[in-house]
This record gives sequence, structure tokens and C-alpha cells, in this order.
Amino acid sequence: MTFLFLGTFAGSLLLSFILTKFVRDIAVRRGWVAAPTQERHLHDHSLPRLGGSAIVLSFSLATAVALGVGRFATHPHLNFSLRPLQTILPPAILIFFLGIYDDVRGASPYLKFFVQALAGAMLFAGGLRILDLPVLFGTHQFSWYTGLPLTILWVVAITNAFNLIDGLDGLAAGSALFSTLVVFVIALLGNLSLISLISLALAGAILGFLRYNFNPATIFLGDCGSLFIGFMLSALALYGAQKAPTIIAVAIPVVSFGLPILETSLSVVRRLISGRPIFTADREHIHHKLLQRGMSHRQVVIVLYGVSALFALLSLFLL
Repeated sequence: MTFLFLGTFAGSLLLSFILTKFVRDIAVRRGWVAAPTQERHLHDHSLPRLGGSAIVLSFSLATAVALGVGRFATHPHLNFSLRPLQTILPPAILIFFLGIYDDVRGASPYLKFFVQALAGAMLFAGGLRILDLPVLFGTHQFSWYTGLPLTILWVVAITNAFNLIDGLDGLAAGSALFSTLVVFVIALLGNLSLISLISLALAGAILGFLRYNFNPATIFLGDCGSLFIGFMLSALALYGAQKAPTIIAVAIPVVSFGLPILETSLSVVRRLISGRPIFTADREHIHHKLLQRGMSHRQVVIVLYGVSALFALLSLFLL
């Protein structure tokens, strides 16, 4: 099993390294680039935004090969149940296509929230749902008409949280990498072999992409990447919540996604207090504030990597 896990991570990383360069070069030749047209944009020249497509393709190919190897192996631990993947993958692909549409044509916030809510409802229908909140309500089990909106809220919040911090080269992908590794460790300790495998494939794809996305970036994650990664992490956390003790199931995902959750919460509160629409973009995010204090682009990203790592370690201490 160790060999399969390492091979999946290495294969996904290599595929992502190769495919990201391929996607970048194709996008540049065809003019599929994003110009710095808004005040909040921090890049000074046009760059392609479809890097997420390389991540999704690398993740999918590495996972498919690993599952194929596991299917023909005789080791009992490699006989994966595909039900979690069948539940998670269809809405994840829907989110990916939403991101592609947003990167190419531009999608309204209402369309994005509708599709994300639909994807959350698909997870709920597949059995991945929030059944209780022990910190607030003890052992009380929610009915479906309470669990459904809570599940959708979780999915929409985490999906958009990773999209919201995608403002500096490598920030969203790097933060997601730390969170993905936490999901892997929790799944490994919980004997969730398929979730461990999926997490490693996603981590490898993100790490290979970071070679081209770290400052100075030559390609952006794009909404197709940030929305897909955020959705996958929200879904994997939901699956872990079905198998773990309640306190662990609730606390660890929230803490491990600490940076994007904190950034999203502050942004919503800030805009509500100032009377501006929640969907309005601005230059008041944490990374903007650090840049205004004279830190370089790389320094800000490294500092926020450190914050993400601390959140990841804290979530593991909860075990």
C-alpha cells in the first residue's frame, strides 16, 4: 500500500508538472490570458488563468491509474470501495466546469452560488451530510431539512474561501496543499484508504502546479482550480465526518482550513460594516495589508504559508 500511495503522489506531481507547462503554453499561444484590468489585481502583465485544468487532469489520471492497480492487486487493503469517489467526483466536475466558464466568459455571483449549492445538494443526496453540531447542540441529530442547508452552507463557504484567498502567486494553492496533507493524515489514521489515496493525488497535483504558480507566477490557478480544490476539500472533510468521532469530525476541518476561513469571515464582516455588497472585490484582504506594510510578494506568501502550516499542525494536535 505504501508503494501505491507514494507512486500515486509522485505520478500526480509529475503529470501536473508536465501538464501545467503544456496548458500554460497553449493558453499563451491562443491568447487565453487575463490582463490586470482591476485595481485589486497585483500582476503587471497578462497571464493565463486555466492552471486548474492541469490540476484536475493530473489528479484524475493519477487516481484512475492507482485504482486500476488496486483493482488487480491481491492485497486486501487495496480493494477500494469506489462509493466515496462516485459521490464526490460528479459534483466536483460540475464545479470545475463552472470555474472554466467563469474564467473564460465570466459568471455572476448568483450563478456561481446556485451551481455550488446544487453540488452541495448532490453530496447530501449521496450521503455526505452534516448530521449534528456537537459543540452547539450536543448529540442532537438534525432532520434532513436542517442538515441539507447546513451541508450546502459548508460546501459553499469552503469552496469560496479558497477562491477568495487566490490573490497572490501561489497563496491559494500552497494553503490548500497544507489542508490536503491534513486530510491525508486524518484519513490514514482512520483507515480510510480511498480518501488517503485521493488526498495524495490532489496534493501531488497541487505541488506540481506550484512550480509554475509560485512568485513570479507564469500561470494562475483560475476559478476552475480554486473552486475545484475548495470543493474537494469540503467534500473530503464531510466524508471524514461520517467516520470520525464527532469532536474530531467538526474541529479538525475547521482548524485545518483556518486561513481561508479567517479571510472569508473578515471579508464578510468588513463589507457588512462598511455597507458594501458582500460580493464586491477590494484590496483590504490580509495579503493586501501585508503588502502595504512594505513586505515583498514572496515574503507575504511565505508568512501566510507559515500561518497555514500552524493551523495544520494545530488541527493534528486535536487528535
